[in-house]
Amino acid sequence: MKKFVVTIIVLVLLMAAAWLTPLLLKNPGLLQLEILGYQVQMTAITAAVLVLALLVTLWLLWGLLKAPQKLVRKVSDYRQQKQFDQGLLAFSEGHWQKAEKLLLKSAEKSKNPQLSYMAAARAALAQQNLESAMSHLDAAEQTVDNPLTIDLTRCEIWLKSGHLQQARDLLETILSSYPNNPRAVRMMLQVSEQQKDYQRIKNLLPKAHKLSLVDKLQNETMRDQATRDGLTHAIDEQQLLALWSELSRKQQKFYLYEFCESGLRVGAYQAVTDEIERAQKYHFDDQLVHYWSQLPHNLNHRLKIAEKWHVQHPKNRSVLLCLGQLYMAKKQWGDAKEALQKALILQSDATVNQLLAETYQQLDEPELALEHYSQASQSKASLVPTDKA
Repeated sequence: MKKFVVTIIVLVLLMAAAWLTPLLLKNPGLLQLEILGYQVQMTAITAAVLVLALLVTLWLLWGLLKAPQKLVRKVSDYRQQKQFDQGLLAFSEGHWQKAEKLLLKSAEKSKNPQLSYMAAARAALAQQNLESAMSHLDAAEQTVDNPLTIDLTRCEIWLKSGHLQQARDLLETILSSYPNNPRAVRMMLQVSEQQKDYQRIKNLLPKAHKLSLVDKLQNETMRDQATRDGLTHAIDEQQLLALWSELSRKQQKFYLYEFCESGLRVGAYQAVTDEIERAQKYHFDDQLVHYWSQLPHNLNHRLKIAEKWHVQHPKNRSVLLCLGQLYMAKKQWGDAKEALQKALILQSDATVNQLLAETYQQLDEPELALEHYSQASQSKASLVPTDKA
């Protein structure tokens, strides 16, 4: 399009010249000037040529006068760029002190000094000099109108140096103004992972996926891990139940183990009881039976449910162990012995032998108690790896 417009303009000028030239030749016009008593006559065309020549001469003279200044500026720019390039090269080679010095020099006469200052800040951080790094960034901030890039670099340096909360606070401010900045979103994900803020990770993942920071598989993997870790590291019952309520029933099936383990840890016993009962109605799980035996409350109800499970699964060793433990808690030693002996027949290990030993001790059968204590010790010893000479 640009070439077409230029071509049209040239054609118009040629046509105008072709039309005006005969007219000017017939009537060239005459100019008469009187200068210092002298009279000068010339045609209008000659006068126009002389004026044009004068303008060109003045332009050339002005260019010659400015040439030294331009040369000095070009030499200065060349030196600055060379120092900047050498600084980056030294940085990439690991010569941090040399890089910092060259980069700071290059910032003195640079058209974009913030780039030099930010690179110098990274070189200072590589020398474990956080104070100098922040000072360089402060200097960079004085040279720009919008400090976004510098603030992002500041967050990056804080993140690398372990100042997570300072990085997080500044990133919150950045994201409030630039919610779709990919660098800020990525660093906030990193901060949240290190701070174990799993809820924040889950909130950021849709945006990270939209910005192509993570692919579909990474998004699903990170969401799954954040959910598991969030449940596993819940600090109290309230937080655990809040995280659990955010999941659908379908999702809760996948994270039930983590919920039960954390529920036992933080004291959410009734919630764990309800979830295990509900889950066992649809798919019987031996691991849930184990969690059931560890619950420290509502003994009568748990025993009643365990007896029901025993009727449904009479040869399930996990149920027999659970039943034996609950009978022991109720001090029903005879029933406990019967359940544990059945479990022992299915598989002998340290756990069942230890429980049987305690039961026989309560039944005043010391010889059998001692025998099972010995078998429990032997089973534990066989699980300890021995060093080969």
